[in-house]
Amino acid sequence: YFHQLVDGFFREGMVSENESGLVLLKEIPEFSLVTNGSHPVNYLMHPYSFVQLRDVTRLWIEWISYHRYEETSYRPLIQNAWLQQLFKRWYKEEKETITPAWFTSVVNEFQAWADKQDESVKGHWVGLFNGAKSTAALETELVSLWSFTTVEDCEPLSRLVLMKWVSDVFEEPENSPITYGWFAKMFEWISHETVSVQETVRLFEKGLKRTEIARLRKLKESTINDHLLKHLLLTKDAFYKRVEETKAAVAYKELFENERYPKYKEAKDQFEAEGKKMDFFLFRYYQIKALKERE
Repeated sequence: YFHQLVDGFFREGMVSENESGLVLLKEIPEFSLVTNGSHPVNYLMHPYSFVQLRDVTRLWIEWISYHRYEETSYRPLIQNAWLQQLFKRWYKEEKETITPAWFTSVVNEFQAWADKQDESVKGHWVGLFNGAKSTAALETELVSLWSFTTVEDCEPLSRLVLMKWVSDVFEEPENSPITYGWFAKMFEWISHETVSVQETVRLFEKGLKRTEIARLRKLKESTINDHLLKHLLLTKDAFYKRVEETKAAVAYKELFENERYPKYKEAKDQFEAEGKKMDFFLFRYYQIKALKERE
């Protein structure tokens, strides 16, 4: 849990506080609250559970950007709400840095909210790819806690930005502590990433193959896949007709029929047992569609 991780940083001498705010004292060679992975910095901070930071940071950051540019066509999932509000408050108060005392007060407020939720919410990561509960199911609590008129009132600031900062700090300690100037740079980057996603989608809908887009834009094909999947996830009624009309898509669509929601490894093992190779993009495509349909 997030507050445990923050407390652990202080207890184990990873960070300290000075007049500038939080300062990283040393690299993290091994940390009891960090799980798995050859590089422990990959696994950090989530209010519900620990997740692999590098695998999802780009997706999360662009999630924020879509909230800025596509406000009418996407609804933020529940796991964003806490730190969206944290940074909303931080911006409003125009703090130069985030101090442990201020941060702790927000953590405690979130904990009080979380304690009121049922076990299915507290017990697993809500959102993205591994089991989701829709925002609508918890909208009443959100409106009550944060005085939102609707969930869409969340400003485009979230936990995801903090995740990106944590990653940056551990790789480049001079980025510490969090400053208002750093956020200004972050939003420039977010704007750039948003335009990049939109350009990828435009070319794909124009008829170019993913390999062709990668070659044209001088990007990796995995990045092109990320862009297309992010747009699908973040845009309410998005789908790719040309994907769904391919023969190869049928097997992946069937995986998620009748309210089934298999994990990637389960599906991969099933495909390999049948002598077939799993197509990561097609699996994620139908997984996201199923995710968006779940209540």
